[in-house]
Amino acid sequence: SVEKVIQQVKIHLEEKHNTVLEKVCVAAAGRALKTKRVQTTKEIRKQPLMSEEDILFLELEAVQKAQYELATGEEDASHHYYCVGYSVIQYSLDGEEIGSLIDQQGETAEVEIIATFLPKVVVESLLSALNRSALQLEALTLEPIAAIHVLIPPSMRRLNVALVDIGAGTSDIALTSEGTVTAYGMVPKAGDEITEAISDHYLLDFNQAEDFKKEITLHKKAIVSDILGFEQEVNYEELIEHISPAVDTLANSISEEIIALNGKAPKAVMLVGGGSQTPELAKRLAIKLKLPT
Repeated sequence: SVEKVIQQVKIHLEEKHNTVLEKVCVAAAGRALKTKRVQTTKEIRKQPLMSEEDILFLELEAVQKAQYELATGEEDASHHYYCVGYSVIQYSLDGEEIGSLIDQQGETAEVEIIATFLPKVVVESLLSALNRSALQLEALTLEPIAAIHVLIPPSMRRLNVALVDIGAGTSDIALTSEGTVTAYGMVPKAGDEITEAISDHYLLDFNQAEDFKKEITLHKKAIVSDILGFEQEVNYEELIEHISPAVDTLANSISEEIIALNGKAPKAVMLVGGGSQTPELAKRLAIKLKLPT
């Protein structure tokens, strides 16, 4: 089923750009996401100057350290994890924080990173869907990392901002502060919970409920036919009343995870992804985080 969707997108892009696509970059949802925050130090007194390659080597050493810590903490070998991205929290030179280590000299260089991992089964199922579509994996990252690169430029990352990517099955969260990405998290609730609430109330099958949700969000009213064949017109306000508990549950879960990761409410929250169109969600999230809507 995933392969069919990939093929549709692939064909559409190939026709639009008159080309053949062979490689693909993937932004994965953070289901079963694990994060590790580690630092690594290197003696540099005998080294003339730090190059970009030296710094990358230091960062990758920290990633390996994070992977080792994660592996030694897991009892079951089937829970092997792949690193799907990392962010540098800070560089230090001789114990003092520094913006860049390039061309620096001193006694010791240190890097602190936050590395994110996904289970082997998640990554390998993605790969098999790509293989079926005759596509090669060029690069792999997480949805909130990809979204942050688009929405929050490095100059804005000194601000304490939460980015929430609300899809169908997961809400992926990334936090920025002091010029870097400081945390990643995931809530296993998203747009599907709202679709299920609509399905239960209006006696619709899941796909019907999904279409109805989109139509009423766009046009503020929609005609719906339930599984018994009864037709009714529903307006936006009515819908909100019936799905209110599900929206509250989703807003609660997201706000609790943001506060757990950040220690407090951030200064601003950005919502992306299809599930972010959920009626009233932004407003209720703002109330729970005590932020202006």
